[in-house]
Amino acid sequence: MRAAAIVMMVAFHIIFDLTFFGYINTEIPTGSGWREWRALIVSLFLLSVGASLVFSFSDKLAIKKYLNRLLLLSIASLVVTMSSLIMTPESWIYFGVLHFITVATLILTWVRRCPNLCVISGIIVLVAFFGEFVPLNWSFSLFKEHLPSYTQDLVSPFPWLALPLFGIWLAHQSWFRQDPLRRIKLPDVMAWSSRHSLLIYLLHQPILFASLYLLGLIIHLSE
Repeated sequence: MRAAAIVMMVAFHIIFDLTFFGYINTEIPTGSGWREWRALIVSLFLLSVGASLVFSFSDKLAIKKYLNRLLLLSIASLVVTMSSLIMTPESWIYFGVLHFITVATLILTWVRRCPNLCVISGIIVLVAFFGEFVPLNWSFSLFKEHLPSYTQDLVSPFPWLALPLFGIWLAHQSWFRQDPLRRIKLPDVMAWSSRHSLLIYLLHQPILFASLYLLGLIIHLSE
């Protein structure tokens, strides 16, 4: 799931960057179809977050490993925020995917052994969101005067918290633990990309941006 999300994420950002630099014309990221594709990518990532909490800490909680994961995610989240403040100060990222994963890891690790509680909680989160029992973009709506009116990446607790909760439930199901795709020979790069997903997440956009900027510079100089 995570490898599939990575492939789609990189493809999504290639199209986004080409649009940003004016090479193509699309309505990414909020246009029809693009918005749903982003939701699919985020959903796969967050399902993987919940499942990985179960697989990574299946026995007793390894505190050092847990704290190292939280520290790495926190630093990565800060890097994303600072980078967005520099590149797009009018729409900087205050709570994107990595920020959400950090908070979800902090909260949901303690219920990783409670699949029934998690699936019920996930359903409650969805009902609360789609039933409009919580304000849109809660809890950030409480501080909207201090935040940009639009942000490049926002993953609000409602409804997205439901996905890692469902991921925990999935990781406790026997059919899932037996790997439904075990008969399919996947390329080794898929497993590699999944294990290094955070590194890919942090590096692919700077590389894409730099490459497209240099391409534009070369085209400009050759005219």
